[in-house]
Amino acid sequence: MSIPTLRRPLFWLAERALPGLDRERVWRRVDQEAPRAGEVTLEHRIAEALRPLHPLVATVTLAVFVAGVWLVWAGGPRLSARALAAGHPLLALATPLLLGMLAHGLFGAVVHEGTHGNLYGARADGWLSNAAVGLLLLPFAAETYQHFHRVHHKLVLRATDPNWTTLRQRLLERSRLLYALYELLPIVNNLDRLGHKSRRDPRKVALAWAMALLVVALLRPPPLYCLAVIVGLNTTNAVRLWTEHFGYWRGVSANVYYCPLGYGIGNHELHHTDPRVPALALWLGLALREKTGSLLWAPWRLLVDPAYGAFRAAQPDFDGSNV
Repeated sequence: MSIPTLRRPLFWLAERALPGLDRERVWRRVDQEAPRAGEVTLEHRIAEALRPLHPLVATVTLAVFVAGVWLVWAGGPRLSARALAAGHPLLALATPLLLGMLAHGLFGAVVHEGTHGNLYGARADGWLSNAAVGLLLLPFAAETYQHFHRVHHKLVLRATDPNWTTLRQRLLERSRLLYALYELLPIVNNLDRLGHKSRRDPRKVALAWAMALLVVALLRPPPLYCLAVIVGLNTTNAVRLWTEHFGYWRGVSANVYYCPLGYGIGNHELHHTDPRVPALALWLGLALREKTGSLLWAPWRLLVDPAYGAFRAAQPDFDGSNV
């Protein structure tokens, strides 16, 4: 596939900043999958160029996160209430669901980045990511998310990868619709991971709950509104999963795709190769990469195409009869 016309000005700008850029190799991700001797990927070059600005980028990210938290838990309820008062119940419902997508982006920008130590460093980021979990009213995930996500990176597509459990495989084989409904149930869809033990720092867990209580006490978001936001966040996360690690097996660990407010998370194959590449570099590089997955099509393919499946099930050591 040739480089789309709309991408060519972006490549022109990238070439001005990063001399020697090979458009075709970057677009087709050959620099990632089959690098030449001494070749550095686009995102690593971007990360190195931005290194002096990294503390500033982290600080701006936190400022945006705080503003986003206020919008989700304080501004959103007001917008939803006004829509309902004006006789627009669908708009009132759509508001928290859409802001759930924003909450998903905020989660990725701070909790996910903090899990990998990509903000201020591993020690500080451990506290920041757990505080952020609380501010998003997800304190029950404190420390647990960080543990499971790191395990996922170490064991991606292997038998004990917590992102693909025996229960999920069984549900998928029995009924694709049943499996999809399971993934769309917030909180409940994590019950099959409880068998994986995780170490939890009680101080960080307490911080998460304290931040959640602070949000509730100061901003007072309505309970049903909060539930709708979490549904929106979870739905975005489920569709992202069906795009990232599902598809038609091509020998890669993940797809490359565009995710609204994803802050580079769609550059997922490289993220698994090197999780220490900052999100901003992933986001800038993603614009110049050919996409192999689509959030719009993933749910449809999951439901109707038997060939569209979890990459884990395509591994040589996978035995469907044992799940």
